[in-house]
Amino acid sequence: MGTADMLPVCLIRKILCYLSYREASRMRILSKTWLLAWLDLPNLEFSGKSIAIVDNIMERYRDGNIPIDKFEFDNSKKPDRISGLIDKWLGIALQNGVRHLVYRDVTHSKIYPFPIFKFLEANYLGELVLMGCDLMHVSLSSTSHVVTCHSLRKLSLSRVRLDKNMLQTILSSCPFIVDLIIRNCSRLKNVELRNLPKIKSLAIDIDHPVRIDAPTLEHLYYSSFCLNKLSIDKYKNLKSLEISCTKISDMYLNRLIFRPYCLEKLVLANISLGRFNICRCRSLKVLKIHNCKNIGEIYAPNLVLLEYKGDDIPELEFALESRQLKQSQMILYPLFNVDAAWFCQLRQSLSDSISWSQVTIYFHKYEEINMNYLHMQYFRDAIPKVDVLDVNFLRPTGECLTFVDALLWSCRPKKLNLQSTSEMFICFMDCLMHMKSLRRALIHDISCLMHMKSLRRALSHQKRGQLKELKAYKFDQRNQSWHPVEHKREELSIRTVSTLEKYFFLLDW
Repeated sequence: MGTADMLPVCLIRKILCYLSYREASRMRILSKTWLLAWLDLPNLEFSGKSIAIVDNIMERYRDGNIPIDKFEFDNSKKPDRISGLIDKWLGIALQNGVRHLVYRDVTHSKIYPFPIFKFLEANYLGELVLMGCDLMHVSLSSTSHVVTCHSLRKLSLSRVRLDKNMLQTILSSCPFIVDLIIRNCSRLKNVELRNLPKIKSLAIDIDHPVRIDAPTLEHLYYSSFCLNKLSIDKYKNLKSLEISCTKISDMYLNRLIFRPYCLEKLVLANISLGRFNICRCRSLKVLKIHNCKNIGEIYAPNLVLLEYKGDDIPELEFALESRQLKQSQMILYPLFNVDAAWFCQLRQSLSDSISWSQVTIYFHKYEEINMNYLHMQYFRDAIPKVDVLDVNFLRPTGECLTFVDALLWSCRPKKLNLQSTSEMFICFMDCLMHMKSLRRALIHDISCLMHMKSLRRALSHQKRGQLKELKAYKFDQRNQSWHPVEHKREELSIRTVSTLEKYFFLLDW
């Protein structure tokens, strides 16, 4: 008996349930026992498979009456051509006791008439995820559609064709929903979400006013042009709030944030109007700011995680830095070519605010930088505080020493991760070695100027920003391991390749 056959079938089946359907399919080659366990796997996921394969598998499950716990189907065909087969597969899944059902139409057609009340009538469905289908084919005037499904806990509707009456009928049929997602359902207007006594999580993306009556709500994601219509006064249990919109008054946003509830997570995205402060948030532990240009003062003394993401360098002011802050990340996507003024602004931001555990920058292009302008600003700023700097060049083309010099001048990271060509790695290595040699020269100059105290102090201050030591490493794709790289330009030039490779530097300033 092989090693793979030593496990009992029930344990093998449990292992396969923790894997995706594709991963589980690969495991069937281990032995006949694994194959038999895979043949009656209760979780079915079909994405990109041929119609014939899906049909054969579903018929085998029907004929063998094999239980189905999860059925997930991504339809990439035109629904009008295979609607009969979809009906058949859904019927088999329902007949075999499916509890988690996911139907996604990736053709954006919204024409498949999903039989939603047929599944709700079964009263054992726990999760229903629909994307790109039609629910308006059902006539609500018929009393046969008055059902009650006590089992459904999660309902997700994305790009689904339905109106507010149909939505209200569905929600009334499922009073124990805990997690509700509604995204990009264009026909929904003047929606009211009520009579959901168990709901804890709500995500809604809609361009029309929504009335939400859910005092048990703990997590709310809301994206809309009509955010001023949102009222969360009754949500005393709200722990997580995510807001995404383009038009909102700073007065309303401040009123929305400054609530007496114990808010622990706040995500602000795509808010461009007004300048607002994030204050009096003693309970706040997670703060994420995405594409918001006018953040004012932040007072969150118990913050544990901070994330900023956007194309502009932030100007964040902290009234009191959190002693509990464990992770702070800044992710920048400069839209245009950066210049000396941009690097000065970056250094100012990294010096004035908190210590950043990680800064990630994606550069489209790079050009020569006026280093004389940067050196004129040198003594005006404090030293930047960055633990890890991730640098990604989307279109690396040739060397640019002044650009690398400006980047290192503005960030001063302890660790530098680089994903680029070996030519760009050599450019970074040359620049870092030059910085190291400058420090040695400064130390020599300081020792020679023992009698000139003022000049010694100036040079000593400048020495603090120079590089003491560096170590470079390259990722070996074949062996999946890191190994050190020595600075021998002749050898590095021989190995120059145009493909993207991974490197990192450990820097001691």
